[in-house]
This record gives sequence, structure tokens and C-alpha cells, in this order.
Amino acid sequence: CTLFVVFLFFSLPRGGQVFQKAPTPPNALQNKSEAGGRSRTEVCMITSLLRYFCRVSHGSVSSPGHAGCKLCPQSWQLLGDQCYQVPKSTGTWMEGKKDCESRGSHLAVLRNTADMDHLREIIRQDKLTVWIGLKASSNIWKWVDNSSFDATPFSSLLNVENDCVTFVEKGLEYDGCGSNHKWVCQTEPFQLLSKTAGDGESFSACPEKPILQDSCC
Repeated sequence: CTLFVVFLFFSLPRGGQVFQKAPTPPNALQNKSEAGGRSRTEVCMITSLLRYFCRVSHGSVSSPGHAGCKLCPQSWQLLGDQCYQVPKSTGTWMEGKKDCESRGSHLAVLRNTADMDHLREIIRQDKLTVWIGLKASSNIWKWVDNSSFDATPFSSLLNVENDCVTFVEKGLEYDGCGSNHKWVCQTEPFQLLSKTAGDGESFSACPEKPILQDSCC
């Protein structure tokens, strides 16, 4: 008899739900907002993050290009739509390239005059000479992302066979890739917006009836 009772004890599912999916709270569906089916708690949390980091006003978040919602890693600087950092180390062009990659970034790639102006802002105070992600191989210039570069507007870069490019306040200069300089790393910012939460469209960040007592809305 004792053995039979013990057998039943170990055979029965503990709590009756060992192989069952956790039950959904009765009010879970009622707490879903219209923002892509997200709960009011989630939406309110997103609103708080937006206000803290992006300083957006009350109401809808609808501008995917809102500069205040572009966040850079700690110690990086947001200029335009990119994050930049000048590490303390100096080294060769290749050492700079590897260092940036170890940070989840790449040597700076300059697409237009605005990017050059941003770099000037970074190096101006200390009058730095920094490696950027541009290198010549057999007189063919390529960025570190393998995109082409037209050196025609830059007379100093014409007829260069196998060198790397530095950036100084006055513009682009070339130097032997084995020379020692600081470098500029570049990475994409994180955009904290309504669609960051997985919604394809913008939405009103505050539900009509927030469920938090200390409402973020």
C-alpha cells in the first residue's frame, strides 16, 4: 500500500500544470494597446525611454529622423547621423582598422562635405592627424567598406600608388600606411523610436488609460 501511494505521488504532475503552457492572466488581453498589440505597460515604458533619452514632447512619436533619438555608445560622439570616437592609442593604419573592428565599428568613411565638417569638429581642438578608412592599392582608392572613392577633386591624392589617408583640419592627406597616428572609428547610432519596439509604424506612445499608478504618460 505504501509503495502504491509513493508511486502515485511521483506520477502525478506537480501542480497539475507540468506539461501545460503557463496560463495567460485574465486581464492580459484587456491590457493590449493599439500599438502593434503591445501591452500598455510596454508602451508606457517605451514612452519613458523616449522622454529620457530623446526629450520628445507628449503625444505621438512619428519622426524616424529625430536626431535626439539617435543614441551612441558611451564615450562616443553623435555628429549628424553617425557616431564617432577617437581612441587614445596611436598606431599604423592597419592597427587602427583592427581596433575599430574590435569595437564593433570601422574607420571613418566620409561620404560628403558634411561628414568632413563633423570630423573637423572632432580634431580641431587638439589639431589631430587621424587615420580614416581610405586606402590606395595600385592607384585605386577604396574605403574600408569596399566602396570606391574618386580622388579627382583631391590633387594631393592623385598618382598615389599604395598609401593610406589621414584627415587633418584642412582636409585629406596621404601617408605611408605604416606611420603612426591616432584614428577615428565610426558606427551607426541606435535609433530609439516607436518602431524600435517592433512596430512598423509610429503610434501614440501613451494609452488612453495607463495601467501604472505613476503614469509615464
